[in-house]
Amino acid sequence: MFAADFESERANSIDDYKITCIQFIEDISSDYKDWVDRYNLSKEENTTRKKSIDKVVETTNEWIGKYGNTIKKIDIIKDDGINKMAEFTAGFPFNFDIFIEDQSRYVFTPAGKIKLNVKAKPRDKRKIRITYWIKEQFVQLLSSCLASVDIDQIDFRPKDVLDECIMLDISSCKTTEIISITITAEEVSDNFGGDKRGLTTLIRIK
Repeated sequence: MFAADFESERANSIDDYKITCIQFIEDISSDYKDWVDRYNLSKEENTTRKKSIDKVVETTNEWIGKYGNTIKKIDIIKDDGINKMAEFTAGFPFNFDIFIEDQSRYVFTPAGKIKLNVKAKPRDKRKIRITYWIKEQFVQLLSSCLASVDIDQIDFRPKDVLDECIMLDISSCKTTEIISITITAEEVSDNFGGDKRGLTTLIRIK
């Protein structure tokens, strides 16, 4: 009886938190779209960025509803959505994508050592390289289970075209665990760093 009551209260608490976070994602998306307007972009680019933000809201809230069965998982999915909205608000001045097999942005994969294929192409007369997310932190890694990135094998040298692999170790993760990882690429011109962008991938262990 007491165990059943406890689980009922816990479920209600999680459901309430889901609703709160879903509403938060919807509310904050308006702020990001306001920022897009401040950039005075072309009508086409303005529309593209706002549609991308709307799609993030839709997918983030879908994941919260379907896969957010703990507070921690809900927080990871919520923060992933916030990161993605920020990325689309800023836009991508160069081509940039990350694949796990043939999946991008939202990924379902078994546990193990996962290969993230980082692809980027700079603008004319520039090179491109993998760089740190912030000083002394290579990636932003949010996870409901033990996860780590092997940075020893990463080539940080500027390239004409970036086609590198980053190994994410999620061997200890169990089915339904959630991971969000942000990897950053930076354009280089005359040996000086230029525009850099993060790209965030949300992973669910299947």
